[in-house]
Amino acid sequence: MPQSPAAPLNARRVLVAVVPPVLVVGAVLVTFLSLRDRLPGRMAVHIGSGGHADGFSGQGSFLATALGVLIGDGVLFGALTYWIRTTPGVQRVIAVIGGTVAVLTGWLIVAVLLANSDVADASSVTLPGAQAALAFAAAAVYAAIGWLICGKAKESEAVSAPSTGAERLPLGDSETAGWTRVAGSRVLPVTGVLVAAAGIVIGFTTGWLPALPLLITGAPMALLTGARVTADRRGITVTPSLTPWPRLNVPLERIAEAGHRTVNPVRDFGGWGYRARPGASGIVLRSGDAISARLTTGSEFVVTVDDAATAAALLNTLAERERERRTAAGG
Repeated sequence: MPQSPAAPLNARRVLVAVVPPVLVVGAVLVTFLSLRDRLPGRMAVHIGSGGHADGFSGQGSFLATALGVLIGDGVLFGALTYWIRTTPGVQRVIAVIGGTVAVLTGWLIVAVLLANSDVADASSVTLPGAQAALAFAAAAVYAAIGWLICGKAKESEAVSAPSTGAERLPLGDSETAGWTRVAGSRVLPVTGVLVAAAGIVIGFTTGWLPALPLLITGAPMALLTGARVTADRRGITVTPSLTPWPRLNVPLERIAEAGHRTVNPVRDFGGWGYRARPGASGIVLRSGDAISARLTTGSEFVVTVDDAATAAALLNTLAERERERRTAAGG
């Protein structure tokens, strides 16, 4: 069987995500074993803003946590990189993030081990600021190298199923209509709670500054249990179920044609929520049926929602009516 032209690039991207965690796990184990007799039983694992240790852990707990984080990074980002292989642009970013996080985390873990060696009292441990600078520098270097290794996405890699149907909903000249449904999401609230919980744990154990991105990301995700999707004379409007903001609207004059198609969040867009990739964007809350609007710019806008075919048919009728009205007004 002939090999897909994208197969070598897919393999390289998976390796970009997986190889750093594997190598870093080895480096952490070698460092820990070589220093084990020189490490205190109660290790300093967090250095506060004043430069003094304010978080402590046993040797075994520290090693288990460190290895768990690194192995989890490799498994998570390796699997994601492989799974979203039909979205090469997103796949490239995910692969580089996975490898970069492993390099950054591994450097800091080794630095903490070295800082704990040969100390009589773990509370006296300090970690020079240069170590953090070096960790970020190493991560930046790997990000650049990994980006080059991943290679540019080829046009043959991009796969997007065409929308189906360009039906019209019959309406009289004086009739108007609207369509609305609530699209729910199970993944986003659960993911948001887990991300926010991870931020809280990191805040108490490591510091609130590194936890801030997780808290800022996790809290809105936890609240995004669903969205109301409306198709009417204003076009497509999507509003969160629990709050009136942020509201997203695609007016009728921007819609060239509407249809519906099946969407897989991870494979097609690299995740859930508001997603954007070359040639397509939209609100992706779950797998399944979605409104697929071809915009006048040539790009696609999708919204995952039940009964998408009815919404698309109504949008086609209203968009055609709007074009006729504008033509008549212009003439």
